Amino acid sequence: MAEVELDPKFAPIVDRLVSRSNGAYDEDFVRDLVEHVAADFEDAPVQDYVPVLVAKEAADELRRLHGLNRIAS
Repeated sequence: MAEVELDPKFAPIVDRLVSRSNGAYDEDFVRDLVEHVAADFEDAPVQDYVPVLVAKEAADELRRLHGLNRIAS
């Protein structure tokens, strides 16, 4: 299977989530997760907020997997 290049707008999300996971998940795992979540928003009529939505959904999924600490409100 050919690897698809990650859209550059999602690279900072991957970096941030890997950093926040405290070593629980490697970059490849997080990248795959972000790509999967981003695919859900591929046809969204408004693309301006997609990176924010992808970051939230990916962080929520990692949190469900116990990889991230809760964000202080």
